[in-house]
Amino acid sequence: MTAMNWGTLISAVDAHDSFLLSSHLSLDGDCVGSQLALLWYLKSKGKKAAIFCADPIPRKLTFLENSELITQNEPNENFDALVILDCSNIKRIGWDHGKINPKIIINIDHHRDNTDFGDLNFVDPTAAATGLVIFSFFRENGIDFPLHVAESLYTAVMTDTGGFQFSNTSARALGVCSELTAMGVDCARIYEKVYSSHTREGLTLLSRVWSTLQFHIDGKVCSMDMPLSILDEIGAKYSDSEGMADNTIIADGVEVGIMTKHSLEETHFSLRSKGKIDVGKLAKTIFGGGGHSCAAGCTMPMPYEEAMGKMLDILEKELESKLLLV
Repeated sequence: MTAMNWGTLISAVDAHDSFLLSSHLSLDGDCVGSQLALLWYLKSKGKKAAIFCADPIPRKLTFLENSELITQNEPNENFDALVILDCSNIKRIGWDHGKINPKIIINIDHHRDNTDFGDLNFVDPTAAATGLVIFSFFRENGIDFPLHVAESLYTAVMTDTGGFQFSNTSARALGVCSELTAMGVDCARIYEKVYSSHTREGLTLLSRVWSTLQFHIDGKVCSMDMPLSILDEIGAKYSDSEGMADNTIIADGVEVGIMTKHSLEETHFSLRSKGKIDVGKLAKTIFGGGGHSCAAGCTMPMPYEEAMGKMLDILEKELESKLLLV
């Protein structure tokens, strides 16, 4: 666990009156839960605080209290402080932060490739989720928080560990979730809301994505594909596909999974690994890419067929270098 100088964060909160929170594009449970938890803290201190994210909150996370406060309405006023959570690079927020003219930028994250872009940086790459960083801030400073904040933090940790199935499911992560459960968090309810609650359109989308399943490179790589045009066709939302990338590594013999989402001009890759291949390092070799060793992402500005060919070439060389191909 990385030691933090929380006094500087408390001083920054005390010194400023208004705070805008934001996070990366394609919101997930960790960035949503972390933002909602910190929003509660700032409001409990009597601060003016709001959340603006370029992308909408996934429907399956709207059960979290105050989730309706995460807005896509671009701010038309200045804020003293911009707090960016769960985002390794400030460009990944997807909007021009200069328009709010912040006096200070606060960066709270757990990604190992975080660029320390803030005036204040609280980055713990040993944490399985940014929610764990926020939890540590609360616990180490004697900050008691209500049940709905505990639910947000539990959701953050549960989702960033893939429902406690990723290799980052550490004793620390489970210990914190145990504490949150002791506070009254209903684990079964949160799991059901996040992983077992779908619209008909969402399930139709998942069935179409599953139908694209392919294996490559002697069965070491598995892929699924989602053309963005399919969303309008069946009336589903982009967020309905969240989590599908995790299914690309469940087959025996697969080392790396690929989930693609693409338009005619651009292809986004969500990469997963069982541990022998560091997909975060691979993604970082592509401009704007990065992430964790077992879960990462990147985007290629080219059509799907061309981009997929390049990605498979990269993976084949990496598999060969790790002696995983026979």
